[in-house]
Amino acid sequence: MKILLIDVGNSNIVIGLFEDGTKLFQDRTETGRNWDSLCFMNELETIFFSHSISGNAVDGAIISSVVPDLNPILSTAIRHFTGHNPMIADRSHIDIPVRDYDIDRLGMDRMVDMIAAREKYGAPLIIYDLGTCTTMSTLDAEGYFNGGMISPGVQLGLDAEAQKTAQLPELMADSPKALLGNDTVSCMINGSVIGTAAMIDGIHERVAEEMNLDIEKLPLVLTGGLGRLVLPWMKHPACFEPDLLLNGLEILYRKNVPMTSSEAVLP
Repeated sequence: MKILLIDVGNSNIVIGLFEDGTKLFQDRTETGRNWDSLCFMNELETIFFSHSISGNAVDGAIISSVVPDLNPILSTAIRHFTGHNPMIADRSHIDIPVRDYDIDRLGMDRMVDMIAAREKYGAPLIIYDLGTCTTMSTLDAEGYFNGGMISPGVQLGLDAEAQKTAQLPELMADSPKALLGNDTVSCMINGSVIGTAAMIDGIHERVAEEMNLDIEKLPLVLTGGLGRLVLPWMKHPACFEPDLLLNGLEILYRKNVPMTSSEAVLP
């Protein structure tokens, strides 16, 4: 069964096609707030054509989104392109219990990450998703979501420095060459990338202490497009899972497809 997986983030839309747990392709496009259904359908056609796959080959689809206004637009495009109405992942599909947290304020991307990480690593664990923002989520030993953190992402920090100062340049996040920078550009890159690595290491230690666990017994999972830059500068071992959210979406689809028929009528 080929499942189209759509992850709508604040900066990018990740588009993946999985078949029985195996990724056939993954692509991405910018999250355009002015998308209409025809534009997104054309984008899907272009991406599928580049991978020599027809939209008719898709057996079902699922969307996870932190930009809810785009959901009906993308759903219409997917229906016309594949012939199937996508499942919209929501909190009713998530079987992760929550302790002291307002579940209505918990982002769908974080919940889907937790589903995938728990499936592979069990609990307890910490998940860091390095995207536009750097989000941290924890599961305790009983599998409960135990809270987390949200901080500026690696690229977002660089963007803010350029926008809020008179002389610092606009930069794209990159791999540091050494611990200490020797010019303005390398100082900014190092501060954002290595600073994030040090933050993750330090918080990992503090959370393990708060949960009364040896740090070796608290797995650390990294995901998100910027994780590859941060991982080499971390002191504590971490498991890098670049496809974590897509894996979680496939898990959700497989668990819920009997009650969410791809032939259901869109609202």
